[in-house]
Amino acid sequence: MVGAFTPSRPRRGLLAAVLLSGTALLVVPAAAQPETVTVTSGQALVIAGELVAKGQADEAEIIIDRLLAEQPDGIDLTQAAFLKGMIAASREEYAAAEEIFRDILTDKPDLIRIRLELARVLFEQEKDTAAAYHFRLVLGNGLPDEVIANVKRYLTAIENRKVWRVSLSMAAEPSTNINAGPDDERVTLFGLPFQLSDDALSQSGVGVSTSLNIAAMPQLNSRARLEARAGIRYTDYEGAGFDDAFVYAEAGPRISVGRLNAAMLATASKRQFGGDNYSTSYGARLVLTTPLSQRTRFSVNLSGQEVDYDRAIARNGPVWSGGVSLARILDRRTRGDIGIQVTREEADADPLKNTQTQVYVSLMREFPWGITAAVRPEYISRVFDERAIIDPDIREDEAFALSMQITKRDWSYHGFAPVFSYSYLTNSSTLSQYDYDRHSADVSVTREF
Repeated sequence: MVGAFTPSRPRRGLLAAVLLSGTALLVVPAAAQPETVTVTSGQALVIAGELVAKGQADEAEIIIDRLLAEQPDGIDLTQAAFLKGMIAASREEYAAAEEIFRDILTDKPDLIRIRLELARVLFEQEKDTAAAYHFRLVLGNGLPDEVIANVKRYLTAIENRKVWRVSLSMAAEPSTNINAGPDDERVTLFGLPFQLSDDALSQSGVGVSTSLNIAAMPQLNSRARLEARAGIRYTDYEGAGFDDAFVYAEAGPRISVGRLNAAMLATASKRQFGGDNYSTSYGARLVLTTPLSQRTRFSVNLSGQEVDYDRAIARNGPVWSGGVSLARILDRRTRGDIGIQVTREEADADPLKNTQTQVYVSLMREFPWGITAAVRPEYISRVFDERAIIDPDIREDEAFALSMQITKRDWSYHGFAPVFSYSYLTNSSTLSQYDYDRHSADVSVTREF
């Protein structure tokens, strides 16, 4: 099998011709001795592998192409395809090798050797995000120490040369509740029932969103680099009432000291909603990351920002947030994340001051047929400090959310990969006007440059 393939000592004096005979191959030695050597298709693949390891790609290709053309009984097509990919890589035909290795992983995502070779050819093409993803996925899976050390060298090289990153995403986003409005048209204010207007009730719609993100990360010295990002996301709904635009930027140093990686970033953002200015924020955030093992990474994030609202000025004030997360490679095709985030909103008006706690778990797994699926359940609690004058109770919300995402690893059009997503959120509150449910789905295409 490919996962156990290790070339042995190359043989000498091989192959002037390869002839197929039933389920075996007749190998005629190059010295043209009168005798022939009969080998099985499996033995022929071993010979081809030895030739690849020796650098004799042309001779190996003769064997593999003949085997693939005739396909004798018992042939290991995966091993044959793997050797074709290795031949392409040896010729620096990295795009062809990438396609071959991806095709194998489509149905057999457990093959570590294939994933390693795919990561290597992605690295050679400077597709660093994808390369790092595959390199990290194989760590901690019982690899020899020298292989682990080599993988870490690749990851270090990716970090050191990563300067620019650009991603573009476009999506269609149907939602059953684009304004997070309640279904019940009656609410209680001052102890009396009131009827909400149609605009305040939940409304469904389909949005078309576009996101563009740009990052620059030049190296400053052996331990530090500048990290700068900017991006924009715009969602357009039929009519302008719920159009949503968000722009952000952040910049600062990222420093590595031993196993600790620290990013200290100044942040700024602006949001428009319904065609009008909605809010402006500026502040800073700190992200600390350290590996706990080859398979586990621990992160701490802290942030503070001043938020000014254009209309709801009673919400103006600082917002503080802190959280921890743990990311772990569970096996050779599964990654898990767990985290908790606490956010404190210090609004000018006491009844709007609140504390939000979010707990989440996420799992991502690669399946056969080229499918990668991810699921993320969340629990969110939001408790306000005081009762508003018009409300009968202090507002306390509980929300449960579930999001799922599926992508086809082998589907791509000019570098754009499709992603299919679904999310559900239900919010229950001590104040009925804040009760709502929302189903959302989107079909997006994303490309990194």
